[in-house]
Amino acid sequence: MDDPNAKTAKVSFATILNDLAANNSAFKQQLDIPGCSEGTPAFVEVVLSGQENVGTMQDPLVVSVNPNPGNYDGDPEAEYFTDESSDLELEPGAYNLEWFVVYDGDPSDPSSNILWVAPRADGDMASFVDSPLPVSFNLGAGVKKYVDVEVLCFDDRLVNEYGYLFFDIETNEAIEFCIFGNYCPPSGRHFPAQFSVDVWSYADGQQGALLHENLTNTVEIDENGDYAGTTVCMALPDTEGLDEYYFEITLLDSDAYGDIQERIIRSGVINDDEVKLLFDGENNLDYYHFREGCGEDNPPIFQDPEDDALSYKACLLPVNGSTALGFAYITVAGDQMDATIIGVNLEEGERHAQDIYGGEAGGNATCPPSESDELLLALTTESGEYPLFTNADGTGILMYQRSFTLGQDGVISAEDLGALEDRSVVFSEIGQNGDPIACGEIFKL
Repeated sequence: MDDPNAKTAKVSFATILNDLAANNSAFKQQLDIPGCSEGTPAFVEVVLSGQENVGTMQDPLVVSVNPNPGNYDGDPEAEYFTDESSDLELEPGAYNLEWFVVYDGDPSDPSSNILWVAPRADGDMASFVDSPLPVSFNLGAGVKKYVDVEVLCFDDRLVNEYGYLFFDIETNEAIEFCIFGNYCPPSGRHFPAQFSVDVWSYADGQQGALLHENLTNTVEIDENGDYAGTTVCMALPDTEGLDEYYFEITLLDSDAYGDIQERIIRSGVINDDEVKLLFDGENNLDYYHFREGCGEDNPPIFQDPEDDALSYKACLLPVNGSTALGFAYITVAGDQMDATIIGVNLEEGERHAQDIYGGEAGGNATCPPSESDELLLALTTESGEYPLFTNADGTGILMYQRSFTLGQDGVISAEDLGALEDRSVVFSEIGQNGDPIACGEIFKL
């Protein structure tokens, strides 16, 4: 029970774990966040500043963790908190928690593993917790205070495994997204692009919090005497439901191609489903590849602010009990229409129809398409076949790209196609009953 007549206060710490999900070990090392494990928390290292200073960065205070996890307010997950420590019986006043790292094993054993780390406000992962270090709190006389500390680990299992005392579990997961680029000056020669990336959260048509600022790659001469560029990789928060992110990519000067007009060359909004479409199996990750002045981006998920072409996108969601997903990216410049389709969760080794539909009598198309909706343009290969869904590891990923000249070679005219924002893109089975399996209404970017 709290004692208002006491001259000291006692403090313990409860941890909130936020699992970070990604699948690239080099990225994990870059973030300096430990990999999630099955280890049991045994002790923490703590540094406090304030009315009294407790521990230092060179010699932090070691505090044991309660070995008997319980439950709090009916939460079914195991919950841990730090034991009472005489070193944390402190004078009342204001304090800052400067350092907090959780270990398994024994403090005297150098092989003990770091389980979780509390990120700092000046670090890369600050945006993944609500209260990065330093955390400020006040101690009153006679109070046994518990301070909640949000900690991170890096987990490729996409599971929420841990819960801790004195908090509602709010687990943050993260997904990895990587960017690589080429730049071609008017001469047409390809160079690895030097570029920077800024990313914001995005919701309801508005930019939100800045997630990453001025992430920059390197372009250097390799052992063969050629210029080589690196990718820029980042973690993006992936909460329950749809997450959106606004990107700006800026082309920079480089020793490879000299001084250029530094400018934003790609921008736009993508969501977490688009990021996950670049996951290649359990442990690999493809990257978004822009080609400034060199041809088509792969996939073309961002817009070039200097391009006059009209850009459209459709998010294809499952219908009729399927699990198929996809995205359609369409640009139109005059009578030239370029279409890119990405699809996943499709049957390996099979062809599926992919088509642009219009509504009855030229009206708006719906999802799923009604019997009166009209197939306006079949998105086939040059040979007239629908693309084959194949992938080396059997995940069923489709990447389709084709340019159409509207009104020529049997392709519908721009007038008859009508406004693309009134159209939809549909995946359908071939054979049997030909039911739609995924559908998305097209919207203008």
